[in-house]
Amino acid sequence: MKKTPQKSAPAVEPVDCLASIFTARRDLLLPIRKAVLKELPLTVDEGDTLTLLYGLRNLGWTDVPVDRDGFVAVGDMRRALVHDPGKFSRRIKDYAERGLIEVRKSAERRSYAEAARITDSGIEIAKIVWDRYRKLAAHLLAGVPQADLEAHCRVNEAISASIKAKRRNPWEGLTA
Repeated sequence: MKKTPQKSAPAVEPVDCLASIFTARRDLLLPIRKAVLKELPLTVDEGDTLTLLYGLRNLGWTDVPVDRDGFVAVGDMRRALVHDPGKFSRRIKDYAERGLIEVRKSAERRSYAEAARITDSGIEIAKIVWDRYRKLAAHLLAGVPQADLEAHCRVNEAISASIKAKRRNPWEGLTA
């Protein structure tokens, strides 16, 4: 008996990969609020900022430079995070007032926070956030083969590397 050839699935276009990042980010907001930040006095932006500082200090992350005293330039943090950069200076001041971070002021502009590092109180909260992120990820990705997880990470790394390699103008030549 002769088998009829099955139709192959349409090829995944690169634009599908980019669009899926935005879809996943949108869909993740509710589980992050309900599972990761539950009963914590943090917004999604605040949780992400503390997690970045925690990862840089305690998990060996290298997303942005950290000086020998553990401080991270506020400008580097602003560029590393995906939230509204317009209110970032205000948020830094708020984190410091709440004892989650300590700031190093600019020598020229005394009211300007030049750099920040996470405090022990910030670490306590960030560790909870990080542990909950890990549990959420394990729950959402249960059953996804390790090879697919690795491929997903490689694709995201390739996107970032491509953008960084063309840092000056990554979209040059794309408009008609």
